[in-house]
Amino acid sequence: MQRLWTTVLACGLAPALAAGCAQAADDDLVISQVPIEDDSGQSGPQPSDDPSATADLAVEDVTGFWRETFPQLYGEEFVDLAGFFPYGPDSEPPPCGSPPPSYDVIAENAFYCPEDDIIAWDEVNLLPPLNETFGSFTVAIVIAHEFGHAIQARANAFDRTVDLELQADCFAGAWTADVAEGGAASFSRDDIDLDQTVAGMLAIRDLPGTDPDDPAAHGSGFDRVSAFQDGFENSAEACVGYADESVDRATAEIEFTEGDFETEGNLHLEDLPDEEGLLTLVERDLNEFYADVFDELGETWTPVDDLVLADPDEGVTCGGETLSGSDLESAAYFCEDENIVVLDGSVLVPDLNEIGDFAVAAEIARLWTLDAQNQLGVLDGEDAELQADCLVGVWSFSVFPDSGVGRDNIQMSAGDLDEAIMGFVKFSSESGSDGDDVFARARALRTGFFDGYNGCKEYGPLG
Repeated sequence: MQRLWTTVLACGLAPALAAGCAQAADDDLVISQVPIEDDSGQSGPQPSDDPSATADLAVEDVTGFWRETFPQLYGEEFVDLAGFFPYGPDSEPPPCGSPPPSYDVIAENAFYCPEDDIIAWDEVNLLPPLNETFGSFTVAIVIAHEFGHAIQARANAFDRTVDLELQADCFAGAWTADVAEGGAASFSRDDIDLDQTVAGMLAIRDLPGTDPDDPAAHGSGFDRVSAFQDGFENSAEACVGYADESVDRATAEIEFTEGDFETEGNLHLEDLPDEEGLLTLVERDLNEFYADVFDELGETWTPVDDLVLADPDEGVTCGGETLSGSDLESAAYFCEDENIVVLDGSVLVPDLNEIGDFAVAAEIARLWTLDAQNQLGVLDGEDAELQADCLVGVWSFSVFPDSGVGRDNIQMSAGDLDEAIMGFVKFSSESGSDGDDVFARARALRTGFFDGYNGCKEYGPLG
């Protein structure tokens, strides 16, 4: 996140795991480590004992899906691929081109080779870490994504690289929905953990700052999760329009400025003697944002009085009571009686800031939203919580470059939306929640970002 008219950047990078689609490893993709815990810490699908076998099963099931789906979408019979080739550092390279690529070019990779109509994947240094970190179904999604490129070849689809990559993600989502609906022979709904899928999509995102017109661009984590969700929710038919040479698909990727490269970090949280920090800027911006939203709704916004980073050892008054110790550790509250937002400044905020400053900003924005819902009389419950995430998406768009919003406090930087979702992933994992909490929250964030506050009404009325 940037303070407007400065060049301060938010981008917390983790080590590269793998590149996708036949690009050099380590040059453009980032892994967000959110490891699967054992059965005592988290329920849901676990890693496979044999990820190579999982890939083989995915080949069978995805082939069956496209034999049925391709004629429906494109009016022609699906032609089976020429072959599938797992490889490793000590095996023969897959037969793609003449001469075939050396291992150092395709290490930690999976790709479709249009020249020879094959899909190949590194079964030694790609599948095992994906399987161990994100579960066996993420291995299957990698195969489904590469199948998407084979579909593009059969449909004679041409477009920017990033648009074709997002279409392949969308197709992978459509196949996953087919699995969830019982259409696959080798996988079932119980094999799918959509939260880990979100984490896996973040793992193979572009490095923050990538130009969407870059021939190697695959999409930010936010873009890739959005495309996957589009296919999952709306079927493969919704993915067809991604490939349109006359239209560049809107993405959330933002290029770095010169100053962004220089800072290599986040906007400082606290105020400096000569410059305001993130906390002050976000607090002011959120009060201005909700004043504008409430004005459009015909209501009057009562500003939040203060943003407090609490020390669990010292305590803070919230709801007329003094909270301290375990009540404040990793906690975040909107305190209605005191009209303040309280976050644990000893653990929660540093943990979020380790992800990136927009993870902090998104959590603050969520708490402001709770106050907004309270002032509007929005009911409690799961839908209200998702509506809160949706409104965070609305605010996020308002600080996106070129959004047209006239406030001049802060501006989103490359990777910020990914940081918000990474915060969802991290704290869902730590809470041991099951179900598809992160998937639902990411969808809500996306809805608000693209559709505005009117889109958030799908979760319930706003006043």
